[in-house]
Amino acid sequence: SMAPYSENFDGGIGTWTNNGWTLNSGTTVSTCTGPSDDITGGGSYMYYETSNMTTNSSPTFTSECLDISGLTVPALRFYYHMSGTSMGTLDVAVNGTSVWSLSGDQGPNWIQAQIDLAAYAGTDITITISGSYGGSYCGDMAFDNVEVDELIALGCTDATACNYDASATVD
Repeated sequence: SMAPYSENFDGGIGTWTNNGWTLNSGTTVSTCTGPSDDITGGGSYMYYETSNMTTNSSPTFTSECLDISGLTVPALRFYYHMSGTSMGTLDVAVNGTSVWSLSGDQGPNWIQAQIDLAAYAGTDITITISGSYGGSYCGDMAFDNVEVDELIALGCTDATACNYDASATVD
């Protein structure tokens, strides 16, 4: 597929290959972890259910090949939810190389991540999102609204403000 690309999982998993993640809407089955809904409210998201784990599992979720040659400054954006006392690690790889990783409890809210893919500009990419078991059922992690598009430069866009950033595209 050509970028820009986005998948919010409200209509299923799209063209991704799933090995161990769960498509869900609403809350997870564990009370001490997991989101209560998707990022927009009322839709679906992907999560790693860690209840009843007997071995250390590492689910993977892999995109189709994405052509990002039409993007000037390509970036990968997604929302993640990592709330729980036994949170493992969420990892993102592009073409087999880890480009982002986060471990541990990140609080009860969805958080947006943005990864600069300038190193891959002009090429085709495959994205793999993987999770690792953190030790108990209080470690459900989730992700939603995955998109590959132009890099968003965050900062103050008000030219009259003391913290104005001329390179910012989003306030």
